[in-house]
Amino acid sequence: MVGLVTEQFAGFARELLAQRNAGSLPLAVVQHPVGGIRREEAAARITDDVIVAVVAALQNAPAEPRS
Repeated sequence: MVGLVTEQFAGFARELLAQRNAGSLPLAVVQHPVGGIRREEAAARITDDVIVAVVAALQNAPAEPRS
């Protein structure tokens, strides 16, 4: 399992997960915002690094950014 969160809320998400004893849940962070924008703009925020982070988290491996 992997969480997806925007950069603006990443710190809060990590704090909340820690409070709920789920601090080991990996998070993939995307550019903020993803709501209230055009679909194409939101899709462009799902970069190669985000996909690498999601796949790595699902495989329990460290993410190595492409850029």
